[in-house]
Amino acid sequence: MRYFLSASGRRQMDRLAGAPSLYAFDFDGTLARIVRDHQGARLSQPIRDWLRELGGRAPTAVISGRSVADLRTLVGVTVSKLIGNHGLEGLHATPAAIREAKTACSAWKRQLAGSIRNRLRDAGAWTEDKTYSLAFHYRGAMQKRQAHHVVLEVVRQLSPAARIIPGKSVVSVVPVGCPHKGQALLALMKQLRCTAALYVGDDDTDEDVFSLRDPRIVTVRVGKKRASAARFYLERQSEITALLRYLVTAYDRSDRTCVPPP
Repeated sequence: MRYFLSASGRRQMDRLAGAPSLYAFDFDGTLARIVRDHQGARLSQPIRDWLRELGGRAPTAVISGRSVADLRTLVGVTVSKLIGNHGLEGLHATPAAIREAKTACSAWKRQLAGSIRNRLRDAGAWTEDKTYSLAFHYRGAMQKRQAHHVVLEVVRQLSPAARIIPGKSVVSVVPVGCPHKGQALLALMKQLRCTAALYVGDDDTDEDVFSLRDPRIVTVRVGKKRASAARFYLERQSEITALLRYLVTAYDRSDRTCVPPP
């Protein structure tokens, strides 16, 4: 992995500015810093301002595990495309896929009643219902390792079987076979007729994009990790502001005008 705000990373951003490019970001841990209360995450004003500036020059997107309804509240019209539920929600998903995901989540919620709900609560975990996926949060647990163990035991017994997506003090479950973040990004590129893309994420939920190994996509991870498939890294979330500012100035220096599609 190479540092993205280095000379080589800036050259990549300059190349993106010279092509019809899509700029996509995860939300938690990327655009917004991770906070103890999941519901208290917010965009800082500088990041919101620079995102708006970038969105005036090129197509932008947030691809997150959060629901689209949640992202609308947190991001609003700062970016043009919102993709939620780890890639399932926000694209033109087939009605059958949406129904299947909703049915699976309803079945899982019924299984989490009674003693299982009490076990999760006692471990310091709580369940977020996102209609098409579930997230088990345990950031506030006194013993995070034990809480993580309990959550994994519970989700591995769900029926129908779920795809388990680990995160930072959260475990998400989605229906097996539903679109993931990598597929969502590729679909957006095709829809918007973009020949290149930048994707920035921060944890295992973003490896579905990082592992595409598509030469058209520049991948950046917040936080260096040897096992990650991302090509570049940022040292910390606060560097997102500098990244966005450079992207805007790169477009302003380029000799092309990129108008984001409607």
